[in-house]
Amino acid sequence: MPCNDITDSLKILVSDDDRVVKYALHKKTCQGEVGRKSLISKWLKNKNVSEIISCSIDEFAKDNPLKSTTWEYLYLKHFLAVQAGLSALVGLKSGGALDYIKIASVEQTPEGILLEADISVSGLTEEIKACGRCEGCVPQ
Repeated sequence: MPCNDITDSLKILVSDDDRVVKYALHKKTCQGEVGRKSLISKWLKNKNVSEIISCSIDEFAKDNPLKSTTWEYLYLKHFLAVQAGLSALVGLKSGGALDYIKIASVEQTPEGILLEADISVSGLTEEIKACGRCEGCVPQ
């Protein structure tokens, strides 16, 4: 598969007490990191699934102030991907999020529930544009 396929892969491990144990977002074709593989892990720590799903983009951005529009885009991309994955996992509809996520597998492991999904980067980018947070993504 050529590396111009703009689909990302998302893996999320959720513990039995509904907390994200770990996650990774990477390019589907070459497994390259998207900014960093687990860019928002520190922010996710000690939050349960419902807190993450219900968090607004503005609340997330306030907790993660960034100086560069590139890093802001990457943080929002990770946040929205994790939020969409968790929403799909628990069966919630979160606006257009379920339009850009395709669940590949869900399995019970000794550590918890492992979700693997494909994320349409163009769908994710459209949601970032719509939120207006990332100045570089907002059409002029």
